[in-house]
Amino acid sequence: MAIDAKQFHCPNCYADLKFDPAVQRFTCEYCRSSFSEAEVTDFMRRYMEQEQQYSDLEEGQLPPEPEMSEEERRDRESFNEETQLYSCPSCGAEIISDGNTAAAFCYYCHNPVILKGRVDGRYRPSMVLPFEFDKDMAVQHFHSWAKSKWFIPKDLISAAQIDKLTGLYVPFWVARSSTSSRMEAIGENRRSWTSGNYRYTETKRYRVVREATINYEGVPADGSQKIDDLLMESIEPFDYTRARPFNMAYLSGFYADKYDVEKEQVFPRIKQRMFTNNGTMLDSTTNYMALTARRQLDRIDTLSWDYMMLPVWFMTFDYKGKLWEYAVNGQSGKAAGELPVSKGKLAAFCILIASLIILAVFLGGYFLT
Repeated sequence: MAIDAKQFHCPNCYADLKFDPAVQRFTCEYCRSSFSEAEVTDFMRRYMEQEQQYSDLEEGQLPPEPEMSEEERRDRESFNEETQLYSCPSCGAEIISDGNTAAAFCYYCHNPVILKGRVDGRYRPSMVLPFEFDKDMAVQHFHSWAKSKWFIPKDLISAAQIDKLTGLYVPFWVARSSTSSRMEAIGENRRSWTSGNYRYTETKRYRVVREATINYEGVPADGSQKIDDLLMESIEPFDYTRARPFNMAYLSGFYADKYDVEKEQVFPRIKQRMFTNNGTMLDSTTNYMALTARRQLDRIDTLSWDYMMLPVWFMTFDYKGKLWEYAVNGQSGKAAGELPVSKGKLAAFCILIASLIILAVFLGGYFLT
């Protein structure tokens, strides 16, 4: 049976320690320190206590929800009465619209939808970020974006396909949080010079410690399983300062997706985004050629949520049995998507390039003779 080796770290620079049999002490090859077993054990005990202080909420574990107010209860009841829920028999998408906007087709697979009933009041958003431009402008953004894509199928830019570009309020969980972060590492700077027949390299190492409290006013994660998460991240950012308290009037003429991903499910994703950004910010305060033996401890101190509807002009394109997605940020106009490649256009381009190369070789040989 294998026995796991316990690794000790240097109290000075946190590099790995090695036991030196000659002196019967634990030594650090980076800062040249040495320690007794008691000193190392005491340091590791204090280190574990520090890690415990930075212990974070487990995945899926969130602070308890505040009790619903009477006003919130009335808002939910009103939302239930004023909205309609449509269901797509083909792909299962559920579409929310106001009582005056009849949904005719599924924004995702383009098949007809059927009226399912009312929308449960718990799906009422707290905030909405209104669309800032209409469909004509969204089509212009699409054409500008598609113009640089040489090998897309012709059908993708046809009038029938572009007509399916849909103004969709996508459900988002948006977190506001205060985090604490601590980074420890060894910073290395090197310089080299030549003297006579020899080249010298000098390496200097420094213990690096950074601590910060970093606040986040809006870290988003979409609450729809149907829409690709990376696609939604690609059209960020949204300006949340322009968000307004939800009102049914904003749904007029648009569709809204009903969330099917709870905030407990997106919490690990949001937490990872915050902690990754914490590390980037802390590293940016250093000025070393390299950081080694790096470790980072993060903690969420406060956490609150907004359930928002964010504006997206959304379109899918069915090409040879596969759905391709395209989206435009309905506030900024930023576009993103993965588009199919027309093999016919690509083959024609390759033939053209090959023909030009052959012609160039032929003319080159002709002029050389």
